Amino acid sequence: MDIYRISSIGRPLDPGYPTNRLMIRISAIVLVAASLFHLSLNNTISISIIYGITAGISVFLVWAISREIDPDHEIAAFVPVILSFIPVILFGIHPVLPLLWLLLLLRIVDRSTGLKAGIFDTIAVFLLSVFLTYQMTWMFGILAATAFFIDSRASSPNKVHLIASILMLAASIFSISIVNNTAIADISLMETTALLSMAILFIPSILDSRKLKSKGDMTGESLDTLRVKMGKILFLITAILFLLIDIEYAHLWPLLWCVAAGIGLYRILIGDRPVEL
Repeated sequence: MDIYRISSIGRPLDPGYPTNRLMIRISAIVLVAASLFHLSLNNTISISIIYGITAGISVFLVWAISREIDPDHEIAAFVPVILSFIPVILFGIHPVLPLLWLLLLLRIVDRSTGLKAGIFDTIAVFLLSVFLTYQMTWMFGILAATAFFIDSRASSPNKVHLIASILMLAASIFSISIVNNTAIADISLMETTALLSMAILFIPSILDSRKLKSKGDMTGESLDTLRVKMGKILFLITAILFLLIDIEYAHLWPLLWCVAAGIGLYRILIGDRPVEL
């Protein structure tokens, strides 16, 4: 089945491609390891299997988000994956829907497929953003509105997304008026360290002005450097907001830290040197 008949931002996973094959194996290993770990804590087999499945999916989404953040360095995405093992397996941080939401937002902004988001994509991301906004926090709506707005104003704009941005912003404001939870959390020393290290390691990636070598999946044309840069900025803002704002779902930020720190560490340790599997 051709996924592009349904979605223009969905990217099929070719198991024959080396990095894809490796990531599938890593996800399977994490699934088994997390299930056994959870089972060792005297949980039932069924609950442990679910724990393992969500762990495997979470690690996979960390990899997919990292690929969007740094499309020119395929191997770089495995550094965040390695960093995510401890929070995912040991601490049970499995925010599957928020990670999927962020991945879709990044694909709308950076257009890694080379195509504009289709109407199905817009509706799906909009509804997912509304759901997360009212079930968890208004930040999902604000950030989704920002992504839609960027896509409506950047090169080859998708003007429909200006309407989606306005509607999403209105839904977010309404959510804030109901919940009224916008307070900055009391930041611990660990969180302060995480924030500073994330910024120091990741900002150089944003400032990099080199033309991208990666090409759109469907068009074969080079990705828009400015769009990818805007995606990085959106990602960093998302990570900072989830760290600073006092909400129940703030445990999303450790995995976003893994992405930011992992990409930054790869740039420092490996840079543009070729790495082959």
